[in-house]
Amino acid sequence: MILDDLLLGIFLSFGQFFLQGESAGLLDTIIVLLGPGLVLFFTFYLLWAGRRKNHKIINVSKDALLEIFSNEFDDLVTDQLSSNGGLLFPKYKRTSSIPFKDFRVVFALEERHLMLSVIISWFSGANDYIAVQGNAKKGKLPTKIQIIPNHEEGQIKKHQDLLFELKDIKLNSELLDQFFLMKATSVKMGSFFLKDKPLLKQIYSIRNSLVRLSIDSTEDPAIRLYCRINKDLDLKKLHRVFISLVERVNQVADKKVMRK
Repeated sequence: MILDDLLLGIFLSFGQFFLQGESAGLLDTIIVLLGPGLVLFFTFYLLWAGRRKNHKIINVSKDALLEIFSNEFDDLVTDQLSSNGGLLFPKYKRTSSIPFKDFRVVFALEERHLMLSVIISWFSGANDYIAVQGNAKKGKLPTKIQIIPNHEEGQIKKHQDLLFELKDIKLNSELLDQFFLMKATSVKMGSFFLKDKPLLKQIYSIRNSLVRLSIDSTEDPAIRLYCRINKDLDLKKLHRVFISLVERVNQVADKKVMRK
C-alpha cells in the first residue's frame, strides 16, 4: 500500500511536469521529482537494509548460542525466518545427558524494513526480543509462576488477566521483592520452587534484560524466558538461568509439597 502510494505520487508528478510544457526547466524537474524520488529510494533501501540487519542479529545470536550450548547441541537450525523474526531449533548431541527437551529460540525484532517503525525507533529506541523456551525432561511443574520486572509496565498490562488469577510471592529479599513482580497459582508451591538461592541469584543477574519469566504447564514449551536484546543481554547468563530452571523443575516436580 505504501509503495503503491509512492508510485502514484511520482506518476502524478511526471504528469504535472509534462502538463506545464516547455515552460518547465531542468531545475523545475529536479525539484518536482526530488521528494518522491528520495522517499522511494529510502523505501527500497529499508526493505533491503532492514531485513539484512535483522537477519544479522539472528545469525550473530545463533552463533553465540551454539557456542554456549555446545555441550547440548550439535547445531541450531533456522526456521520460519521473516523480515522481523525467526525460530531456532536444535540438533541435540546424542552423547550428552540433557535435562530438557522441546527447546527453541524465538526472535521478535523491530520492523526495520518499514519507514514508520524506523522513525518511531529513533525516539523510543529499538525493541528487539529473544525468547528461550523448553520443557523439563522429567516432569512439569503443577503451578504457574510468573516473574516480571516492575518497570515492564507493558508486559504487566498485557498479561493482567493471567496475573489477576495468581497470588503474590514474597521471598523476604529486599532486592528481589522490590525489583520483580512475582506470582504463582499457589503461594506455598511458588515459594518452595523459588527458594533456591543459586537460581534466584542467576535470575537477578539478568534483571536488566529480562522481560518475563514464565513457567506454565498449559503452554508448550512450559518454561519461557523473554529478554530484551540490549547492551545488558548476556547469553551465557541466560543459558545458566534456563538450565537452572529446568533442573529445578526436574528436582521438585515430584515433591510432595508440589503435588498438593
